[in-house]
Amino acid sequence: MRKRAFTLVELLVVIAIIGVLVALLLPAVQAAREAARRMQCSNHLKQIGLALQNYHDVFQALPYGARARYVMTSGTAPANQGPGPSWYVGLLPFCEQKPLSDQIEQFSLTTAGALLTNTSATLGFVPNACNNQKIQWMLCPSSPLPQTELLQTSKANCVVPSYVGISGSTQHGAAIYAAGENPFVETRVKPNNTATTSTQSWGGMLCPNETYGIAACLDGTSNTIVVSERSDYFYSQDSIQASRTRQRIDGSFYNGGSGTATGGWWFIGMPVLPLSPAAATSGTAGYNSSFGATTWNMALNLSTLRCYISPAPTNAMIGFNGRGLNFNVSGNTTVQGIGIAQQNNPLVSAHPNVVLAVFMDGHTSGLTKSVHPVIGKRLATRDDGQQIADF
Repeated sequence: MRKRAFTLVELLVVIAIIGVLVALLLPAVQAAREAARRMQCSNHLKQIGLALQNYHDVFQALPYGARARYVMTSGTAPANQGPGPSWYVGLLPFCEQKPLSDQIEQFSLTTAGALLTNTSATLGFVPNACNNQKIQWMLCPSSPLPQTELLQTSKANCVVPSYVGISGSTQHGAAIYAAGENPFVETRVKPNNTATTSTQSWGGMLCPNETYGIAACLDGTSNTIVVSERSDYFYSQDSIQASRTRQRIDGSFYNGGSGTATGGWWFIGMPVLPLSPAAATSGTAGYNSSFGATTWNMALNLSTLRCYISPAPTNAMIGFNGRGLNFNVSGNTTVQGIGIAQQNNPLVSAHPNVVLAVFMDGHTSGLTKSVHPVIGKRLATRDDGQQIADF
């Protein structure tokens, strides 16, 4: 008896059914993958939170958020004075990176000037110690940013971290408050509370040239954010550009040498810090061209939260990436503290509709775009007197 074969129509129907099933299953598979990546990212933040607590147990304080290795007392800084370390360096011994921590400490003590930003890959410099050290707990698996990057004019290939320390918040932006809530006011800021410039706050738990113990967290450890994500691009566009361009705002992206700025400067804290306005003039190491002669300088791997004014949405703070708005932060252009190595870059991530953060007690939580800016500012501040139980 002759066997009946598939006809062409039947074969096409089967292929179509298989295609429909694949189309139905693929989003579920992608969602499962993203859920796994989000869980891994949360675990990395959890590890950071536990390392901060272990550091505190040993030293009775958290690490410096960002440290300047030298404070000028005259118009000219000594030769070979690079920035001090970031909070990442302090955590290394508590995150199974003791050998790397020992190398960084040795180079900082024995190399003239402790050149943390020296771009030579020769022995004795910190970038060389960090070369090809792909530290997994610094990375969000969903981030589209490069995981490692060659430093400027250097052969050192360093990890590009996905997380920034929270140094507090400002009172910038329109006067938008939740119903019946008191306005948020923060006075521990430099240079000032203006609506257009980049501003650094000292109201959080990881601050420049300061260390705080848990006793300083008056709002409670479960109500204060200490580290969060900045692991995605910002999309810049002005009135002339025909298409939107991706800009780097991650915490380690910095112009630390000659050539194009790069990420990977996770070990850097603050550049040379001027003692007074008279001590910093154009052309000296303590001078910051964005703000002129000031008593402060911008810190890397830290973030000060703020809400923005037009053209940004008035509730923008978390998850704001510039899409669909005339927001030009390309090159060295900054807008309201957003740009390369600026203090007020928004918290962004590649996770759908959420940015992950770790609190002082070690628990992690997702921050959504719907979190009101005043609530976000209070979560970033250690002692504002408001305990936010649900957000």
